[in-house]
Amino acid sequence: MKKLVFLFLCIVGFSYLSKQNMLPSVEQLKSYLNLNGSQETGLTATPAQQVPSPQLTANINSNKTTNAALSSSNEKYTPTDIQTYRVSVENGKLAVTGEPTPYGKYNHANGVILYIQEPRANKTTTVKVPFTNGTIHYVFPLQYTVGDVVLNLDEYYNGKANDPNTVLGYAQYHLTDGDPYLLPSFMVQSDNPILKLLAQEITNGKHTDVEKSRAIFQWVAKNIAYNAPLVNSTNPPLYSALQTYQTRVVLCSGYADLSAALHRAVGIEAKVDYGENHAWNEIKLNGVWQSEDPTYGSGFINLNTNKFVRSYHPAYFAKTDKHKEGEYNW
Repeated sequence: MKKLVFLFLCIVGFSYLSKQNMLPSVEQLKSYLNLNGSQETGLTATPAQQVPSPQLTANINSNKTTNAALSSSNEKYTPTDIQTYRVSVENGKLAVTGEPTPYGKYNHANGVILYIQEPRANKTTTVKVPFTNGTIHYVFPLQYTVGDVVLNLDEYYNGKANDPNTVLGYAQYHLTDGDPYLLPSFMVQSDNPILKLLAQEITNGKHTDVEKSRAIFQWVAKNIAYNAPLVNSTNPPLYSALQTYQTRVVLCSGYADLSAALHRAVGIEAKVDYGENHAWNEIKLNGVWQSEDPTYGSGFINLNTNKFVRSYHPAYFAKTDKHKEGEYNW
């Protein structure tokens, strides 16, 4: 009799809960059963204040970029989010804003450390920025407005060393706010006062770009000598434009960098090409890129004496004997 009364009460209760839409769902029942199963095996649910997972590792030499890291020259550069931080580029400046990550808050981070790479400037900068009222707003002026920029971001703790290879994340941008073949770089210092004055003196009285380019080619070929003892070096040095002007004895890279700097200084687009262990220029004249090889135009190495012999070859104003494999990023 008791069993019948209990069964009757269960049916009445089930009917009431069904009418009131108070019955648990199948998913809720599964969740309840799983929770009980965890407790029976000694497991517990994740506590609300558990320390977030450790920092992620980023390869600072990686050439891979995310869609958020790049933009076209006709658009503003898309900001990159690195967990609770945002990186953006505007008006030649890199800006970092945000607040500590949950991990940083839990462990009382003191600020962020930024590793900024500017390959065109051959420059790497490390900056520690402390939090101000629990936030960060930092602006870093970039040296050039063209070329690649890579920023690796991490949180730092006073008294604890940071590893630049282990960071929270990175942002990478390819800046296009200008013509890279007209602007200076750390190897092609077309903004150097000495080289600018030299370029003006060389091209004085020349009216067309072709005339100016021919005058520059001739000056470089006739005034720079080849460093013959290093011709077969397994690790040859690279010479910047300014080094070439100062030393006057260089390898092919010096000829090409100086020629590029002098062209850019007078507003003529210039590239530095490489291929087959050689470097030369491409100069844009009348809308067309023309190969110029001031190294071969300057002379040759006497195979009997292994010494450089000056012998001007004007034909190399419009050609090179080598096959192009690529362009230097300066």
